[in-house]
Amino acid sequence: MPHLLNIWPSVSARLRDAQRVLLLSDFDGTLTPIVDRPELAVLAPGVRQTLVELTGHRKFILGVVSGRSLHDLEDKVGIPGIIYAANHGLEISGPGLEFVHPEADEMRGIQTEVFEILKRELGHLLGVVLENKGLTLSVHYRLAPDASVARIQERFAATVSPLVAEGQLKTSEGKKVLEVRPNVDWDKGKAIAHIQGQHPQAKLTVFFGDDLTDEDGFAVVQESGGLDVFVGPARAPTKALYRLDSPGEVARALALMAGL
Repeated sequence: MPHLLNIWPSVSARLRDAQRVLLLSDFDGTLTPIVDRPELAVLAPGVRQTLVELTGHRKFILGVVSGRSLHDLEDKVGIPGIIYAANHGLEISGPGLEFVHPEADEMRGIQTEVFEILKRELGHLLGVVLENKGLTLSVHYRLAPDASVARIQERFAATVSPLVAEGQLKTSEGKKVLEVRPNVDWDKGKAIAHIQGQHPQAKLTVFFGDDLTDEDGFAVVQESGGLDVFVGPARAPTKALYRLDSPGEVARALALMAGL
């Protein structure tokens, strides 16, 4: 898997040749380093400034695709005029683009009920942080002692499994996080395809991501002939064809794009 910065001359040539580029990125672990608690993530001023510069560049259409809620994502990024695809793409907002998955929207009440159950079962455990994101919910355990992780996972599964068996919900796992989502046929890949459909003038898509939930996005970007970039260590299991080592290198790549 080639390192994106090591092959930058060929990458920059593709970017220059494309009349418009759909430039998408995950947030946590990609634009910002992974932190112990979700609310502690901060977009570095230099990265924000680069993104602002890119929004002023006619070539690029910018978007952030994240598991965070829409309000949280807009607050953390804080740049008007770009696309925000939140809750793994279940809700999307941007210039001329407003979307909420209708089936997921109908299940907000169920998600709230599940959140209250999980709060009773897991909320008292050391190092557990729960997030109700409206359309989805998350159980973070990055701060939990290693000896407690298996117990947290087992209690989560025992609590959620009966509800999953009813067919309305599904679960997924990321970096030290367990998630409950509506059982609908939608993911970051389908969200990216939806955004691509709204911007047919962008013949090249670039997508940076670092987690399991980004793999569906990588597959869609590959199918469209774009550049899918995994952010993480070499030889990590991923569908992506290119990689960068860290959010710091993502910042470098974005700055190079801004300089085109």
